[in-house]
Amino acid sequence: KKQITAKIEKKKLRIEKKKRVLRDYETQIERLEREKEEIKKLETLIRNLKIFEKALIATQSQMRKELVETINHTMNEIWPHLYPYGDYVEIALHAEEDDYVLKLKDRTGRWLNVDGIASGGERSIACLALRIAFARVLAPHLRILILDEPTANLDSTAISILATTLRERTQELIDQCILITHQPELEEAARGCAYRI
Repeated sequence: KKQITAKIEKKKLRIEKKKRVLRDYETQIERLEREKEEIKKLETLIRNLKIFEKALIATQSQMRKELVETINHTMNEIWPHLYPYGDYVEIALHAEEDDYVLKLKDRTGRWLNVDGIASGGERSIACLALRIAFARVLAPHLRILILDEPTANLDSTAISILATTLRERTQELIDQCILITHQPELEEAARGCAYRI
């Protein structure tokens, strides 16, 4: 009878041990099921984020395209006011290989890079048109233009053309131009006050 009782006790201990193992397995299974659900949620989130990323990229591309179109339209509205000659009939910002290039269209219809083709005065007028267009598009009610050292790499003729353009051709485009320069020749660009510091 003692042997049978001992065997029964041994069996009970084994059963308890097996029950603990079973509970551990059941706990692990529950944890794995929760993790599986979490993985499904994360996969759904990742899919949604990828869709959102594509939408953002498409929106950014469309907004960039519309911004460039608006800037080009604005530049061409102001170009005749700034550019006194007939050599170049249009101006545009072109997107090329992850960069933007400012171009001028000649009377034959060819688009030419401002940098390298245009004279110093024409380059400064083209850059001024770009700056004014950006200002008018991004802050349409502000109508103030601030130019800090705009004559870098310009010769005296180009500086004179820029001064004349700022003084005589920008009244309809901007209300106030603040010009910061070390070039005494640009004093003649002032329509109002000139301060020497």
